[in-house]
Amino acid sequence: MTFRLLFPFISPILFAIVVMVLGSATPGYDQINYSISRLAIEKYGWIQSLNFIQLAVALFLTGRNLSALLKHTTTDRTLKTIFRFSGAMLIVAAIFPTDPMENVPLDVTILTPTGLVHIAMVVLFLLLSPLGIMSLAGILKREPLFQRYTSYTLIAGFSAFLGSMVWFAFYFQGMYLEYRGIFQKIIVLPVLIWLILVNYAILIRKK
Repeated sequence: MTFRLLFPFISPILFAIVVMVLGSATPGYDQINYSISRLAIEKYGWIQSLNFIQLAVALFLTGRNLSALLKHTTTDRTLKTIFRFSGAMLIVAAIFPTDPMENVPLDVTILTPTGLVHIAMVVLFLLLSPLGIMSLAGILKREPLFQRYTSYTLIAGFSAFLGSMVWFAFYFQGMYLEYRGIFQKIIVLPVLIWLILVNYAILIRKK
């Protein structure tokens, strides 16, 4: 079993553990109030930046491993595009960290250039995600080895999409700001579980 196959399975578990441990170890950080991105600008921010990057590597490898397993030219191009784009967004999030604006409504006029890039990349990813979700679900539905993951792909993908839309709406309106952190973590969890399940399926079929 190679690193290329095992790492994408371990990576989302590692990501969640780092967020939990780092959130507990960071002075003043509140898991309920503060977002995951906020960890990247706190005392141990470099660790969270590396955490984003390691998850990005896992996404790149997931796309590569799925493409190698399914072996279709069109599918190969689509899968690699989806996972490379997703991974690139995480790398951008690591390079351009968020601004410390957890307890005030989102106002783009007071964002720093770095914070503006961070928010812009998140919004871009959010707007394009329905296309990626539908394309990915369509690919899995056509493949006997992965048909069983089609429904969960749609559920995890669109629950994250709709949850993120609500999250941003509340952020702009200044509503429930004290719960932004835990709400975001609930949104992210099904996606991490999806990544674990798909990579486990790849591992089983590559044995």
